[in-house]
Amino acid sequence: MKLTLDHTQRLNLHALLGAQRADVGSIRAIWSIQDRIALDADEEKAVEVKREIVASQERVLWNPARSLPAKEFEFTDPEIARIKTAIQTWDSYGVNADRRWLQPLIDALFLRDTGAPNSVGPGSHDEALHRPFHRRS
Repeated sequence: MKLTLDHTQRLNLHALLGAQRADVGSIRAIWSIQDRIALDADEEKAVEVKREIVASQERVLWNPARSLPAKEFEFTDPEIARIKTAIQTWDSYGVNADRRWLQPLIDALFLRDTGAPNSVGPGSHDEALHRPFHRRS
């Protein structure tokens, strides 16, 4: 399955996957997804990514006035299953704050069998909200 993700979706999905608890085999599979969707050094510089530790958890911040073109990623069925599981089991979404980056992703992943488009990104719904995702303590 192909997903077109903007930098906000990539950063938030990376953090969401990183918050998962799993066995070693699953962790390696999650790392593989994270490595592919991670912003490279130039992309991080372009959106002014900063990292900080809050309550022993890394939090990633970026400049909401900056943006990057969306990128297309190809995921296998098992990778899509891991992404879906991560999205379904996370219980700390902010209904309004996370909607702009999360709704297009949910629509693409969970409406897949209904014939709805499977591509997500800024053009498929509202522009992504440039808000950092972090695990709440």
